[in-house]
Amino acid sequence: MMRFMRAANRFGERVLALAFLLLPLHTTAATQQSANPAQTADQDQNKAKLTPPLVGPHTEIIVTASRTSESIGDVPQSMSVLGKSLIETLQARTPNMMLREEPGLYTTQVATQGTPIIRGQMGNRVLYLWDGIRINNGALFSGPNGFFNQVPDGSVERMEVIRGPGAVQYGSDAIGGVINILTRSSDEYSKTVQTGGTAEFRGSTGDSEKSGLAEFWLASRRVTFMGSYTGQDVGDYKAPLIGRQANTGFDAEGGDISLGFKLRDNEVVRLSWIHDRRYNVATYAQSKMNASLIPRIFGPFEQRGIAKADYELTNVNPLSRELRMYSYYEYYDALRDQTVETSTLFNKTRSDTSQRVWGGGVQNESTAKMVRLVYGSDYRTEWLLSDKTLLATPKAGGPATLSIPNGNVPPGNYDVFDAFGIAQIRPVRGLAASLGVRLESSHLISAPRPQDALTPFTVDTLRLDMRWNAGTWSAGAVYHFNDVLSLSGNIATGFRAPTFSDTLSTGVPVFASGIASVPSPNVKPERSITYELGPRYSGRTLDLSFTAYTTQLTDLLAAQATGTINIPGIGIVVARQNLNVSSGYVRGVEASWAWQVTPRLDLYGHGTFTRGQDTFQNVPLRFIPPVNGMMAARWTTPHQRWWIEANMILMDRLRRHAPDDELDAGFSMDPGYGSPSVTNPAYRPNFEMPGYAVTNLRTGFNIRNEKKRDLEVFVNFGDLFNVRYREPYAQQELLAPGFSALIGTRLRF
Repeated sequence: MMRFMRAANRFGERVLALAFLLLPLHTTAATQQSANPAQTADQDQNKAKLTPPLVGPHTEIIVTASRTSESIGDVPQSMSVLGKSLIETLQARTPNMMLREEPGLYTTQVATQGTPIIRGQMGNRVLYLWDGIRINNGALFSGPNGFFNQVPDGSVERMEVIRGPGAVQYGSDAIGGVINILTRSSDEYSKTVQTGGTAEFRGSTGDSEKSGLAEFWLASRRVTFMGSYTGQDVGDYKAPLIGRQANTGFDAEGGDISLGFKLRDNEVVRLSWIHDRRYNVATYAQSKMNASLIPRIFGPFEQRGIAKADYELTNVNPLSRELRMYSYYEYYDALRDQTVETSTLFNKTRSDTSQRVWGGGVQNESTAKMVRLVYGSDYRTEWLLSDKTLLATPKAGGPATLSIPNGNVPPGNYDVFDAFGIAQIRPVRGLAASLGVRLESSHLISAPRPQDALTPFTVDTLRLDMRWNAGTWSAGAVYHFNDVLSLSGNIATGFRAPTFSDTLSTGVPVFASGIASVPSPNVKPERSITYELGPRYSGRTLDLSFTAYTTQLTDLLAAQATGTINIPGIGIVVARQNLNVSSGYVRGVEASWAWQVTPRLDLYGHGTFTRGQDTFQNVPLRFIPPVNGMMAARWTTPHQRWWIEANMILMDRLRRHAPDDELDAGFSMDPGYGSPSVTNPAYRPNFEMPGYAVTNLRTGFNIRNEKKRDLEVFVNFGDLFNVRYREPYAQQELLAPGFSALIGTRLRF
């Protein structure tokens, strides 16, 4: 059987590889505009709904690149748009997994977490947005994290991805790129009262997942409403040969509400709220470090939510084409347990985290002949609080001891104020230019308590009152030679202001062992400048995009060893402090393509090459993925009542890695035993990671197709040939998930 599987895998790889070499493929940027509830009810149900269009002029409207609506074909930066139809066909269990097939992105999977890497940047060097509101805050750190996935997957309507700096538009953190998650909203009004909804269910054999979505919407002349609820029960996934991969499951529930009021034809108020809650978040990394095999890291509870109010006034006059004011409140709460077993005790350190963010802003759009100007200002204030308790339980029995250990991130405020302006200019026919500038000021004030100070630090050394000011700019243009061929170029600066995580963090990283962070109060912002250039071709049956870029990084924070430190409940570990001593570069090439071979057959795919170097230490930068890409073929029947698609995810061998990567559990033979060591050596010699080719197959059917209701069924087969592999930088895997069969249904009414 195994011989047959290997032979079938080799055959599949050769067939798809031949198609990949001979036939150009696609960028997922060519997706349709997102559907609206009232529009969906009136759509011709015989039109394509199951799959997004792959080839055609880039006319879809995006909002992320310039903070206002514009055609993606006029955006000088490299972008991808993940539309509603494609999200529905993917049937992904987290927002991060929805991006696994996007050009220019590499996504790591870490239990409920999972982090996108864009142009060699991840964590707090990539900015996450929910409907334009920042998810990043002063607690976000540089490595793999769960911030991006703390959104109900059933609430995601669409994603817009900027590859490259977005600091002018959105400020700090947007060095590698920006990902804006756009949720379902009530923004379409109807002359008559209309109602409808959606019911979805998904089940998978690979991780025993059971997920469901219930949604209801109402549209009338002056009022609209939409609400949804998503529930997920995800078990441990299965890996080839080893079966169930323990400590990789979770439970989640959440949803969103959107309520719109049309005061006048050009004046709208919208109230919205999104909430996500997760339980029993298991972590495989370090799970076997305790002799009794009690997982070292466990998350019993976490929740994140955002409430927002929007006011829009449009088409008043040329000086105010669109005036927008907004305010929001964001909250996050989490419990995390870290259990360290000694010969006599179980030491459980519980971290209780609370984060609150209040913010708002105003933005206006003005036009004058060939110029469109978008300008405004934002302000937010963050309150961050984290407490720890240490419960020491004797193995031999007897009373447990509860104490408050020293060494914690002090509470405090983080305030940010900015002003920005983006001008779009069309000086001559065929040329769309863009100029932008932003000024931003960040202010950090800590309020340390006695329990926050860990020797040799004192309360006084942890008391900070720091301000960092930064200015960024961008200049780009797209020149359209004709209706199908264009050339885009862009230069943009970026920065990342220091946060509580950079300056005051104390403790052992989740996905490494034997080291600890200690406070670094004297850091300053990291900075970057990116140059990119590339042609685009968008014809009737062929779509091509190619971008080459280089990013210079300066004042990078690098962790420097400062001796050892004794962490209560953990023991003596190596102490490392952040300093702005590093610099480097990231260079790369991104290509994507699509070819409509026949009206029924599409071939598409993409490829990405990234190289990063730390020029201070003359070593590779961290988290730089190997050459990777995707190739796929899709067959669609007339009227798109049925379709089938096969794709192959390709990843080259990881040959270059940073020395600090060798501390991560993901590079060890078994991440359950923590970082590589004498007893837990590297997964492969020289810390290399083997390449792989994973084949996936999915299909969809429109079972029922009436005017106001339809039933669709999706069947997906992941890792069709049960390939045994491990993903680079995915610290949660002994092996990646193997073969999985998934079925999803969606009923619209």
